[in-house]
Amino acid sequence: MRGHIRKRGKSFEAVVYLGKDPQTGKKRYKSCTWLTRREAEAQLHHLIAQAQAGTGVPPSRLRFGDYLEQWLRDYATSALRPATLRSYTNIVRHHFVPTLGHLPLARLSPQAIQGFLGDRLQKGLSPTTVLYHYRVLHESLRHAMKWGLLPRNPADHVDPPRRRRLEMRVWDEEQVRLFLAEAKRSSRHYVLFLAAILTGMRQGELLGLRWQDVDFTFGTFSIQQAFYRLGKWMLFDKPKTAKARRRIYAPEVLLNELGRLRECQREERALLGPEYEDHDLVFCQPNGKPLHAHNVVERDFKRLIRRTDLPRIRFHDLRHCHATLLLKQGEHPKVVQERLGHSTAAFTLDVYSHVLPGMQEGAARRLASRLLEG
Repeated sequence: MRGHIRKRGKSFEAVVYLGKDPQTGKKRYKSCTWLTRREAEAQLHHLIAQAQAGTGVPPSRLRFGDYLEQWLRDYATSALRPATLRSYTNIVRHHFVPTLGHLPLARLSPQAIQGFLGDRLQKGLSPTTVLYHYRVLHESLRHAMKWGLLPRNPADHVDPPRRRRLEMRVWDEEQVRLFLAEAKRSSRHYVLFLAAILTGMRQGELLGLRWQDVDFTFGTFSIQQAFYRLGKWMLFDKPKTAKARRRIYAPEVLLNELGRLRECQREERALLGPEYEDHDLVFCQPNGKPLHAHNVVERDFKRLIRRTDLPRIRFHDLRHCHATLLLKQGEHPKVVQERLGHSTAAFTLDVYSHVLPGMQEGAARRLASRLLEG
């Protein structure tokens, strides 16, 4: 298999001889043009290897936008979780295709990707969001290499923005007590908020918790599924990682409240009869249907915060409150990691590093007292 590099103006062309056409007898060539000789040489070797392997040569005019649609159809649809697939699809169609989709895949350069990232930042997207876009782009191009459409991943030569960690907002013990007192007095979702604070479960895990997952004898929750809404679709899905599938100890006060909640649900089921939609959910609407997380937050959670004049936090920050309070009271990070479903204790400590200074001060003081006093 023969091939060569030739200079054409300010660019370099990789040319591969593919043999004669069996029908016409004419010689067939394949060529691609690159800005540097190194890129052209890499593409030349790649094309020669493909032709020798009998896999054919990818079309040089395949547009990046067309490739992305193919990637979503052939890989993402079957390999990704539904929520992740929806996120990837939105990014591809609303960000990548309008700006980079017209470019030939083979000509997608690091400069074009870097310009795209800078443009997203200028348009007001956060560095964390743009970093997520970069990772989706990198993943799609990784498959282009794997499928033999690119000799290298141009995203490898790009400097993505650094993730900007938002300042974590949590309540202290007194603020948690104030919130729960108001929730118990005026909210139907009091037990949901109590469970979030006392277990550290994610919102989706709470909304997907079933009565069959609650062990009143041993006082534990078994996290086996999570609930999401994707537009009009309701989705019950497995936890996203093996560590997220876990068993959590629930304190007696929470189990008692759950017992009363179950009795209320039985009364509602008896009252509605066949109109009750039973999903075996612990936290649900009066008719048994799954809760709307958006409605719970907007109509109830934020209302309680306003009424108690507490600092505004997100529902997800109740999970942070749980972890922060546990660490401050001296619980081992491994225990906190297992309750939260984090991959490692190191990740837990990294996320909650703001708690460490006070812990270190107390540890140093206790050590000095033990060694040097009395």
